[in-house]
Amino acid sequence: MLRKRKEPKPRRKILETLLRDMQGTAEQKLVLFEKLRAAGGFAHEHPADLAKAEKMLRDFAAMEKK
Repeated sequence: MLRKRKEPKPRRKILETLLRDMQGTAEQKLVLFEKLRAAGGFAHEHPADLAKAEKMLRDFAAMEKK
């Protein structure tokens, strides 16, 4: 009998995790993102993904202030 190969799960994006799975305002999430980034928590992430996540968090935080 042939065994079915396990397919690797796709990696979740940083932004997806921050926006969907964490509670708090966008400003709070941005502060947490900056702390994690400074501590080297995203060392293995692609710089373009990090820049995109930071930009979107900043945009969301600006929209919440209005």
